[in-house]
Amino acid sequence: MKGKGKRIAMVIFSILPLLMVLSVYSKLPELVPLQWNAGGVSRYGKKWELFMVAGLNLLFGILMPLFAKIDPKRKNYKRFEKTYDWLILGLLVFLTILTGLTLVESLYPNTMNIPKAVCCMVAMLFIFIGNMMPKVKQNFFTGVKTPWALSNDVVWNKTQRLGGKAFFFGGFLILIATFAVGENIMKGIVIAITAFICLVPTVMSYVWYQQEMRKSEE
Repeated sequence: MKGKGKRIAMVIFSILPLLMVLSVYSKLPELVPLQWNAGGVSRYGKKWELFMVAGLNLLFGILMPLFAKIDPKRKNYKRFEKTYDWLILGLLVFLTILTGLTLVESLYPNTMNIPKAVCCMVAMLFIFIGNMMPKVKQNFFTGVKTPWALSNDVVWNKTQRLGGKAFFFGGFLILIATFAVGENIMKGIVIAITAFICLVPTVMSYVWYQQEMRKSEE
C-alpha cells in the first residue's frame, strides 16, 4: 500500500468505529460490556460509553500525525515515514476490531470467547510492532524511548532491534499460551511477558550507553 493509500485507510479507520456504533446504537441494550477478565465480563456500562471507546480511533488518528510535527526530533520522521504510517494504521485497525468485538458481545452475548480473542489480538499487535520497531529512528513518541537511547544513535538502533525481537517473540508466546493454557492463568502470563518485553530493552539500553561512553573516553 502506497503512502496516499495508507493515509486514506487511516482516515477511514479513524471514523469507522464511530460509524459502527451509530449504525447499531438503537439496537443495543442499555447496559453493554466494556471490560473483560479471564472469567468473562468484569464491567458493564451505559451504551453511550461506546462512543468514548470508538472515539479513541479518532483521537489517535489526529494525535499521532500531530506528534510527528511537534516532536523535537521531527526531522527523523522522514527517515521512517512509511513505518510510522504502518504503525498508526496497525493501531487503528486493532482498536477498530476491539470496538467490533464489543458490539458483537453487546448484541449477541456469549457468541465468542472475548478474553481469548483479545489475547490473540494483543499477540498479533505485538508481533506487528516487533516487525516495525527496528526501522524506527530516534524520536520522542515511538519505540523504546529510554533516555540513553535518545542520547545516542548507536544505542537507539541497538535498543530498537532488541525491542523488536522482544515484541515479536513475546507476541508469539502469548499467541501460543492463548490456546495452550487456561484462562485463569492467561492474564498472569500476558502481564509477565509484557513486563519482560519492557524491562530487557530498557536495561540493555543503559548497558549499551555505558559501553559507548567508555569508548568515547578512550
